[in-house]
Amino acid sequence: MTPPLEPQETHRRSAERFRAEATQRKRQAFRISLVRLATFLGSVVFVAAGLGQRSPSLTYAGSLVGFAFLVFVVVHARILQKMRHAEVRLQVHERHLKRLSDQWTELPVGPQANRDHAYATDIDLLGYGSIFQRIDASRTLRGERTLVEWLCASAPPDEIRRRQEAVVELKNMVEFRQELEATGLGASGESKLDGAPFVSFTRKQSVIGPGIALVIHILPILSMSSFAAAIVGTLGWTIFAGLLAAQTAIALAWSGKAHGALELVSARRGYVEAFRNMLLCIEYAEFHSGLLKSTQQRLYVSSTPPSVYMARLDLWAGLSELRTQGPVHFIVNLLTLWDMHVLLRLEQWNRSIGQALDDVFDAVGEMEALSSLAGYAFCEPSSHMPDIVDSSDAFSAEALAHPLLPSSSRVANDVSLQGPGSMMIITGSNMAGKSTLLRAVGLNLAVGLAGGPVIARAAKLPHLALRTSIRVDDSLQKGASYFQAELTKIQRVVKGSDHEPVFFLLDELLRGTNARARHLGAKAILEHLLDRGATGLVATHDAELGALESRRPEHVRNAHFTDIMRDSEMHFDYVLRPGVVKGSNALALLRNAGIAVQDDASSPSTPEGAVQSEAS
Repeated sequence: MTPPLEPQETHRRSAERFRAEATQRKRQAFRISLVRLATFLGSVVFVAAGLGQRSPSLTYAGSLVGFAFLVFVVVHARILQKMRHAEVRLQVHERHLKRLSDQWTELPVGPQANRDHAYATDIDLLGYGSIFQRIDASRTLRGERTLVEWLCASAPPDEIRRRQEAVVELKNMVEFRQELEATGLGASGESKLDGAPFVSFTRKQSVIGPGIALVIHILPILSMSSFAAAIVGTLGWTIFAGLLAAQTAIALAWSGKAHGALELVSARRGYVEAFRNMLLCIEYAEFHSGLLKSTQQRLYVSSTPPSVYMARLDLWAGLSELRTQGPVHFIVNLLTLWDMHVLLRLEQWNRSIGQALDDVFDAVGEMEALSSLAGYAFCEPSSHMPDIVDSSDAFSAEALAHPLLPSSSRVANDVSLQGPGSMMIITGSNMAGKSTLLRAVGLNLAVGLAGGPVIARAAKLPHLALRTSIRVDDSLQKGASYFQAELTKIQRVVKGSDHEPVFFLLDELLRGTNARARHLGAKAILEHLLDRGATGLVATHDAELGALESRRPEHVRNAHFTDIMRDSEMHFDYVLRPGVVKGSNALALLRNAGIAVQDDASSPSTPEGAVQSEAS
């Protein structure tokens, strides 16, 4: 049995295949375009010569060459369609190769985080350089919104497990994920498909009622019959003229009501086709997990599959484009009330199918979110699905790493906590990895509780509400100082622990105030969280906070990062070690930067027992 290819090799081979196909189609299209031009010119020459010389044979030859021109027009269009098909799929695999080669920041950024969110801004969940930018493969706004919602708020444990099962199944369905992404990408480019206009259209009140529907069916038949009768002389032209005048009046009277709806459908026909292809991609897929099957079933409306009801919509959306044909549309519309017939069929489609379209688009968005998480799992061979455990259980992760760091430079660490009311206090040198570890834990928690994988050999994630205070920005516009801004974030963490089980990540508490107040305040905050049963990690330069371990040995553990001085240069191994850090590298860093610093920590002016703390 042939072993499966590595993710990079899988996408590289697919990219090469579609690049070769696109190049081949481009060459074919160029050759066919030359043949088109030749047949067109040949047709003109033969027909002109035939007419000029009154030669039927030349005229017939010109007609045959003209027919050949039309054939080549159709062939050329199909080749261009196949070329675009290959180009879009090439683009999909190139995007995944960027993820695998750590160039994912070149991908579309996506939505920005709400600054008031409990953890999104602190752990780089959204925006530039975020986990969302790295994993998002959605091509609809619903898919983007769904993935954001899942990352920003954990689902109930049973729902998370259902998502995990679906993600594991989709992980190796590379062709399906490619097609789902490519069908949307082909219609929208860098923008995303928006189903809102269609949903809005389906909720509009019907314009054509039963009475006028009967009239528009009978009146054209009568007028065309009177026209035929007038030609053979069995009926006068006056009757035909009267019926045609009545049709003209109806067409003009209803043109305004039909205009907006038909313009919308005609203008968005490319999106209709893209949504149709996405729905068919999901409809025809074979799934086994319960969530994927139920999501697939949500695409059916009253037992009607997408392949049927979207074909009907695509038909009438295509017929509405006759409105762009100028004089032809004017004549046909007067004779048949074309626009009103098209609008009537669209309104019938809305009543039978359109009212359920909102849930259909939601189902597509959820499939895209699951596909994004599955693509992330596929591109991260070191990832694994975490065990989702009860909120009363302990957190543990073996070889946990930061998902936004290049895989070649990640340093994995084991992180574990004893359960509710427990914490790890992490001390360490500047730039040694404290904040990185906090964000690694936070990102893996957010993705894991959304139903995705974690970058760890194994992990148990208790179902807790994530709360953080890591990255603090003051807001001059709001008149808030740095300290006040930080206090607001800490307050959300503390208040959250009063109402629900919380997993907290705190970095250098109260750094906006003096050392003494910082130590006392941080100690009070941590004890409050422990008393409320909260669980989490704290990164700090305040080594004296490590004394909490001796006071609460069953609930507090100390760990640290350190640096190594080698040949007057500072090196970091980013390995988490037990205990409190023994020294600090701040003065050494300042001296290396060329700043003369006098160490007078042992001076009599330093109060005994003062807290040693440095800005992060």
